Order: sequence, then C-alpha cells, then structure tokens
Amino acid sequence: MYYEGNVIGASNLELYRARAAQAASRMLHNYPTGYPTRAREDVDPRELIEVGSIESRTGRLEITATANELGWWIGPADLADLGFRLEAR
Repeated sequence: MYYEGNVIGASNLELYRARAAQAASRMLHNYPTGYPTRAREDVDPRELIEVGSIESRTGRLEITATANELGWWIGPADLADLGFRLEAR
C-alpha cells in the first residue's frame, strides 16, 4: 500500500485528492517495483477497504464510498473537495 502523509506540510498536498494522486504515482512508477519510498507499507489485503479508484492516465479520483464511511478519517474540507454535501450539525 502506498500513501502520502505530507509530513513536511507541502501546500500542494493539503487535500486528500492530491495525496491519493501522489501515492498512486509512486505505485505506478516503474510498476510493479514502484518508486523507492518510505511511504509504502506491506499489509494483508484483508486489512484494506476499497474506497475508490484513481485513473492512472488522468489522475481522476473516483470515490465509491459514502461520506459516512469516509468521515472518520477524511476531514470536512476534503469531503467537500470530493463533492460530498455535508449536513450542518
């Protein structure tokens, strides 16, 4: 599993969409070997939940999960950027 934690606070990686694209580009670089990075973890596939997909040619991110399924780990700004309408509480 590739990921982007943005530990240095890069402004171009503030939104989930940009971090997902960055992680996907690392995975696709020199596929199947991938980009040499620490932002990768070997995990049991049973521990992962598919929440969407990314088109490798265009970088288009398609989220198939619901806002409720994502809300515990993706912030409101990211959910809005992904096109979810947030209910006022």
